[in-house]
Amino acid sequence: MVIATTVLYHGKMEYSIDTSNIPSRKSNRRLSCSRGYHNRQPIGAASLLLPLILFLANPSIPRWSAAAAVNTARTSLPLPTKSAFLHPSFSTSFSGAHSVVLHGWLDNFLPPPLRNNDNDDDDDDAESSDSERRLRYPEQYPATYELLLTTNDDDSHQPDAHLIRPLLKATQLESRSLEVVYDAVIHGWDAAAFHSRVDGRGAAVVLARVASTEFGTDTTIEAEEEEELVGGYNPKGWASMGGARPSVAAFLFYHRRNTCSNEGDDDGGARTFQKLRKVGGGGMACANDNPDFGIAFGPDGFLLPLGRDDSRCATSKLGTYYERGPDERSSIFRTGGTSARLADLKVMVGVYEEGEEIPYAGAVLDMTSG
Repeated sequence: MVIATTVLYHGKMEYSIDTSNIPSRKSNRRLSCSRGYHNRQPIGAASLLLPLILFLANPSIPRWSAAAAVNTARTSLPLPTKSAFLHPSFSTSFSGAHSVVLHGWLDNFLPPPLRNNDNDDDDDDAESSDSERRLRYPEQYPATYELLLTTNDDDSHQPDAHLIRPLLKATQLESRSLEVVYDAVIHGWDAAAFHSRVDGRGAAVVLARVASTEFGTDTTIEAEEEEELVGGYNPKGWASMGGARPSVAAFLFYHRRNTCSNEGDDDGGARTFQKLRKVGGGGMACANDNPDFGIAFGPDGFLLPLGRDDSRCATSKLGTYYERGPDERSSIFRTGGTSARLADLKVMVGVYEEGEEIPYAGAVLDMTSG
C-alpha cells in the first residue's frame, strides 16, 4: 500500500511517500546493486509513477501542450535563453509562480504554416514566385516548347543565327548575340578541330543540314523550305574534360515542313521547328566531352563522332534520352532511319565582352550520370 501526503510549504508544493509497505523485488535489488546503490531502498514502480499522478490530479498546475508551445514560440523572442528549455509548468524559483516563457526555441524546428488552397491570393503569390524563379534561373527547368517571337539586331549579319533564334526562348542565349565558331566545311570534319573552336565557349547551338536525296543536295538558305535541318542545344557546352555534362534544359530540334493551310499565311519559317526535350532528368544530356570525340546528345539521341570512318555520318535514336515528340519519330531524321549523312555542320555560341565570365566554360559537376 502506498501512502502519499501533499503539503504546501512557503508557497511550494511538496509531497512525501511512505513506501514501507511496498514489497521489494529481487529484480529491483539487482537493478539497484548494479548501479552501486547498495544502501538504498529498492524503487517500486508505483513510486515512480506517483509524481505524474499527483501532477495530473492537481488542477492548479498549468497544463503544457504542443499547440500552446507553438503559439508561445511563434509570438515570443527569437533567441533562446537558458531557462527557455525548461518545462512551461516549472519555475526557476520556489515562489510558486509559473512565469517561465518559451523564447522561440521551436522556430527552427517547425515548418512554415500551410497555405490555404482556397485562398486565391496565396495561389497568385505561389504562381508569381514560380514565374520569377523561372525567369531568373530558366535552365533549371526543362526546355519550353514556346518559340521566341522577338529578334536580335545582330542576327541580320548572321543568317543561321536568325534562323535558330526562335528556339532560344528561356535559355541563357535568348537575348545574347550569336557567332559561328565552328563550321565543319571550313574548319574540317574532325573532333580535334571541333574542340579547338568550341571548348570553353559556354552554351552552344548545333545546326546541321542533312544531305537529302529526296530534294537533291542544295543546302543553301534559299532552299530552306526543302532542306532538312536538325540540331540541338547544349546549355553546358564543351570543355574536353571527359565524362558527361548534364542539363535538364538541353533539347534537340528538327525542321518541320510548313503546314499552313490558309493562303497568305507566313510564319517566316520560325514556327516549323519542333523541340525534343531531354527526358529522365538532366543526366547524359551531353554524354561525351572527351577531346577525341565530337558531338553526343545523349548516348544515342544525336551522335556525330567526327573523324571516325565517315566523319559526316550522324546517328540518332529517340525515346531513351530525348523524347520522340508529337510526330512520334524514332530518330531525329525525317526518313525515320537511324543514320544520315550531313552536308553542313555549324556550332554557334554567345558573344561575350572581354573579361566577361562565360558560364560553364570549364568543368561541371555531374552527379546524375552514375
